[in-house]
Amino acid sequence: MSDPKVKIDPTESSYLDAFRLDGQAALITGAGSERGIGREIGLAYAAAGASVGLADVDEDGVRAAAQTVRAAGGKAVPLRMDATDPGSVSAAVAVFERELGPVDILVNSAGISRSTPIWEIGLEEFDLIMGINVRGGFLCLKAVLPGMMRRRRGRVVWLSSVAGKQGGGIFGTSHYAASKAAVIGLCQAAARELGPYGITSNAIAPGFVDTGIVARSSSQELEDQVRVSVAGSAPLRRAGTAKDIACAALYLASDAAAYVTGEILDVNGGSYFD
Repeated sequence: MSDPKVKIDPTESSYLDAFRLDGQAALITGAGSERGIGREIGLAYAAAGASVGLADVDEDGVRAAAQTVRAAGGKAVPLRMDATDPGSVSAAVAVFERELGPVDILVNSAGISRSTPIWEIGLEEFDLIMGINVRGGFLCLKAVLPGMMRRRRGRVVWLSSVAGKQGGGIFGTSHYAASKAAVIGLCQAAARELGPYGITSNAIAPGFVDTGIVARSSSQELEDQVRVSVAGSAPLRRAGTAKDIACAALYLASDAAAYVTGEILDVNGGSYFD
């Protein structure tokens, strides 16, 4: 039985403060899409007190994303970045550090998908998927690691997918699945190697998230079919939202997850368990 003299106040500030990101600076890739996960993570981090650098190859998109964050009262800098190009990554990180200071948090959210069957995938398409989804995250990590290691503190959050665990997703096929499985390997290897430096490395593995990515890679009709299918089959009976993923990313970047590393966090409404 619990001791009636011991009372726990659920509003105890030490617990709530663990989810704050005040005074920290976060670099978020893939933040240009209007309905995308990267932009939503930027909003969540800014709301928690972080300054955010929003990076994407879509320069207009990150400008709009930064304006959205600023309109909500946050501090944001738009960064034009091709995550597959080492020079572009280095230049974007240099601008970030000049404007916001050292990178405390890296979110590797940039990614693309294709629904091409394996017998039709050409080498160019395979390299495109692997380049953005895997090489891009690796290059960004390499660019921010010296500072994190020197300060002996950092948070790295990767965006993987249920496809990387089960050999494909609702619409992502073999090359997409391979890339997201590689993200899991990179994340966990980084967790082992960087833990002694006080740097955590964790990933989120979403199921279907209603961001419009299906419509961009296939068709609006297919996206509608997928949304109905997920709503009927997932235990929580709905598709995921960008906010669902952003909340998980906020936890992994915060001190609430200070003793969590190498974790692959499923956020899929119960559609996949492991």
